[in-house]
Amino acid sequence: MRHVAVFGTDPSLSSPFMQDLLNGNTPAYFPEIQQKKGMLFSNITLAWFMEEERKHDRFDLTEQHQRSIRSLSSGEQKKALLNYLLARNPDFLVLDNPFDALDTASRYALQEELRHLSRQLMIIQIVKRRTDLLPFISHALYCEDDRVLFSGTIGEYLERYDRRPRFKLNGKLPAPSSPHYSDISESLIKFENVSVSYEDRPILKDINWEVRKGEFWELVGPNGAGKTTMLTMITGDNPKAFGQELFLFGRKKGTGESVWQIKEKIGYLTPSMLDLFHRRTTVEQMIISGMVDSIGLYRQATGLQTKLAGKWIRLLDLENERHASFTSLSQVHQRMVLVARAMVKHPPVLILDEPANGLDDNAAAMLTGLINKMAEESETAIIYVSHRQEPGLKSHRVFELIPSQNGSTGKEKTIVTG
Repeated sequence: MRHVAVFGTDPSLSSPFMQDLLNGNTPAYFPEIQQKKGMLFSNITLAWFMEEERKHDRFDLTEQHQRSIRSLSSGEQKKALLNYLLARNPDFLVLDNPFDALDTASRYALQEELRHLSRQLMIIQIVKRRTDLLPFISHALYCEDDRVLFSGTIGEYLERYDRRPRFKLNGKLPAPSSPHYSDISESLIKFENVSVSYEDRPILKDINWEVRKGEFWELVGPNGAGKTTMLTMITGDNPKAFGQELFLFGRKKGTGESVWQIKEKIGYLTPSMLDLFHRRTTVEQMIISGMVDSIGLYRQATGLQTKLAGKWIRLLDLENERHASFTSLSQVHQRMVLVARAMVKHPPVLILDEPANGLDDNAAAMLTGLINKMAEESETAIIYVSHRQEPGLKSHRVFELIPSQNGSTGKEKTIVTG
């Protein structure tokens, strides 16, 4: 049975080509699925079921488990979605970046399930990351601007198109908008024997971890290991932080500083933040909003703010898009602008939570280059959270969470180079 990978410059699920594909109406490239029934396995599909659950109390994916889909791990969510789709007896499956946000064990389990299914029905995989390519894929399409530029075997495609990504950053990192963090202690975040449980379910066990000024850490661990719990304890959104031996910016959590005083010292980025910004916000306004800690810009920018935003825009090579709508940018440029927004004040701590999730190899390399530059040219401590080992990321240190029945323990992991 023929299985096909679809590559391209950020292929859109809403494009005419993809809509025809999902409807089994692409005879030139997929004659075997003409007028056949296909199903889409995608985070978009998963998000739709989550919204139906939230709005209408429909538990289609988890009816037999009698629990919310949101309460499941990423791996469990994708397993539930795949079971639901297969119960509809499709003739083919379209996989849209199926391994996003999965840890190594969950990725392997899903790959084995898909390998088994490939004996029974056609698999069409939309691929953004070369390492995600399923081993049984035999053919490839390459699309640009909704046009198919290549159709052939996977070997022919890789020989012709699999090239090292290129990108550029223009100049040095701009100076901070508000250089008022000089009195911050060297020790920015410190966990001392921190343990956390939820309803008698242990999450973290005796965590000891310190982040100091200018360090570049990766925080790693499988789904459900407690990474999100640790991040919310740092950012002030988790009441479990109180009463713990957790120190932020030189003082124990809960001894006077408000949540907002903590948040103003932390830059934060997660791809879900894209939902917060509307079409009227320009690229320039997005970056300036990071100087005033607002979602959008609701007052006239000063000349200095506009000038600094221009320096970031020039660094990102987006001068032609300065007054364009933020939502009109490509996916990677949206992420880079969000990183600039979070970094514009050079906060003591910058947290990047799955920042490259959903990006292709070229886009991820662009984002990685920007993050490395910030680490090299600033005193901001960076915490990079991801399930994927990002090629080219030049972190200094790695803190790994290791699950156990008593909660995840943590240790510094040796970085292997070369």
